[in-house]
Formats: sequence, structure tokens, C-alpha cells
Amino acid sequence: MNRKETVLKTVIALLSLLIVAGIVFLISRTLSTNDVEEEEQERQREQVVEDPVDTPPSLPIFYNDVFELPVIGAAGYTSIEEDLYGAPDPTSEIFAVLLPGTPFEIRAEYEDWWMIRTENEEGWIRHQAAFINMPDIAPSIVYDHANSYSSLFMSSYIEIPDVTGESISNMIDFNDRLNREEFIFPILYSTAQKLFQAQQLAMLNGETLVLYESFRSQENSVLVRESLVELIEENEEVGAGVTEAPWSIGWFIHSGISNHNRGAAVDISLAQVNEVSERVVGDYLFMEVTDYTEYEMHTPMHELSVDSAIFEEPISSLDRDGWRELDIHPDASEHAVRLQEYMVGGGFTPLASEWWHFNDLDILELLGPDASTGDFDISRTINSQPKWQDVQENID
Repeated sequence: MNRKETVLKTVIALLSLLIVAGIVFLISRTLSTNDVEEEEQERQREQVVEDPVDTPPSLPIFYNDVFELPVIGAAGYTSIEEDLYGAPDPTSEIFAVLLPGTPFEIRAEYEDWWMIRTENEEGWIRHQAAFINMPDIAPSIVYDHANSYSSLFMSSYIEIPDVTGESISNMIDFNDRLNREEFIFPILYSTAQKLFQAQQLAMLNGETLVLYESFRSQENSVLVRESLVELIEENEEVGAGVTEAPWSIGWFIHSGISNHNRGAAVDISLAQVNEVSERVVGDYLFMEVTDYTEYEMHTPMHELSVDSAIFEEPISSLDRDGWRELDIHPDASEHAVRLQEYMVGGGFTPLASEWWHFNDLDILELLGPDASTGDFDISRTINSQPKWQDVQENID
């Protein structure tokens, strides 16, 4: 072997060693980089789990959930005596006992509990028997609490003394959430969900519900009943109008605790929507009915007589399905029949004697004797405009 060949082989050997070393270095560096990246990714994943950060959307936005607006910030009321707990747990400390009719603002929701803020207290209550203010969560419904400015109650188209045209309630207040004076419509929480389902059905058909009454105080029920009884004693025409077979006065004004007193019944009509407009409340958008034409039914709202019947004969108000076999009263308007379809679609049961009255039998059965007696008045709201961050924190 000559000298040139020896040098050449030495150079080749050195180059081979350098190439191998380079390859090993690159592989080692790649593996090391991958390990670092995997560690960083894992650290980021852990950080997301431990400290989730939600990116706010472009506000305002539509609230696509159970209602048109979030429950957070809405006004509510106790309908029975409620324990105020320190946590959503029946074994937690009881801070206070709230009397029926106590107004509050809903600050959070967890399973069957609401965290609430009253005028003086904050804590958790079970919401099964609690009221929520319907305009705060479903503002597209038209609200007209006539009893708070000029009661419509009549019988055989004759005015009821001390009732007709009188303000027998005071369920109106400045609503901080909606930033306007608004009627107050307390209703059991699960019943509110059904009512909004019925409203959605109506809106799909270019129509809207017109709500006249939900909760009614026992005092108001007694006033209407006693005034009507006095009128019956004085006027044979009125007496005949509520006792014509197969009906009786009990079909038109309850002699005991009514489903209105319990917050599980509504008096409602129907209207054609002529115009809607987009409105902002807090961080949320909704469509508000700004012009409508209320349909003329076969009798006016709260005309307490056999003329207002939706069926030709009575059937127990607790019968969930028997009414389906009854014949619609021949004088019933097509609009009243369509209203019934929407309300039944939402989960309500109609009352045979009044085209406008619908009951939520599910919650009545669930509450049983623990339901409200309505022995209190409601005349104020505690609420606030819904903020996206508050709603998101409740979800998280």
C-alpha cells in the first residue's frame, strides 16, 4: 500500500466518524426537542384544566338556551317558606328562613338549586317551589296584567262591583334588567319553561302569546269570588250565566286555593305578530314583539260565564287526557283552538270552562300539599342585566 492510499483511507475513516457522530447528534437533538415539546404541551393541558380561560365572544350575542335571556340576574320569589343555605347542599348551614313572597335576584344555578340575593341575605335555596319573573327570561311574550290597572273580570258581560275596571293588584315595578317599567309575572320555574316552549311554537307561526295572569294572590281571589257571589244574589242573569247545566260557579271562580295561587296556572290569549325588533339587554340580544294584533276570541278575557267554555261539557281539571275526547264548543273561535294547541304542545292542560286558562299538572303533582297557598302579595323586583362573564362562570 502506498502513502497516498493510506492517507485517503484515513480521511475516509475520519469523514465516516464525523457523519455517524452528526447523525447521532441530530437524532439525540430531535428526541430531546420532542420531549421538551411534549412536556410543554402537557403543562399547557394541565394549565387549561386547572385554570380555564374563556375567550369572550363579540358581544352582544343571542342566548340560545332554555329561555331567551339567562336565568342569571333574573328576579325570583319564594312561594313557600324556604331555608337559605350556605351551599347547594341540604346538610350545609342554614343562614336564614325566607318567608313566602320574598323577592330576590338569581345569581347562580346548580342542579336543583339557585344562589340568590335578597335585600339583606345571600345564599342557596331549592328552586322547585320558587317563582321566577317571566318577563326577565322571555321578553318576546306580550305582558298585560290588566288587574294592575283596570281589571277585566265580568260575568254575563255585566260589571262586577269593586272589581271590574279597578286596580285590584299592584304587580308592576321599574325593571332594572329590562330598563323600563314592566308588569310582574311570577310563575313556578318548571311552569315557566313550559310557557316559553308554547311561545316558541306560536312564534314559529308568526304569532305570540299575550299573558294576562300567572300568580294571583289569595286576597285577590277572595275579592273576585265574594264580589261575584254578591252580584249573583242580586242579578238572576248573572246567576244563570254561571250555573247553566252542566256548569256551576266553581268552574269560573275557585272556592279554595286555586292553581293561580300556587303559581301553576296562566290566563293567556293570542296575537298576530306585525313587527319585531332586535333589542339588547346586558350582553345579550333578543327579538321583541313591538307591534301585534290580539285576536278576538268568542268571549273577552275574564268573562266569567258559560259562554267562555272551550268544551261543550266539564271535565276534572286534574284529568290529563280525558279532555281530548270532548267536543270543542261550537262557538269557540279558531284562534282559541289554536292557542290551546300551542299550550298543550308546551305541556299544559286546558280548563274546560275558560278558553284562556291552562294548568301545569306536572308541578302540581310534584309539589302536592307543599305548593303555595298564595297568602302574600308581590309588588317589586330585584334583578340585574345579564353579563356574559357571570353566565359563563355559572356554566363552568
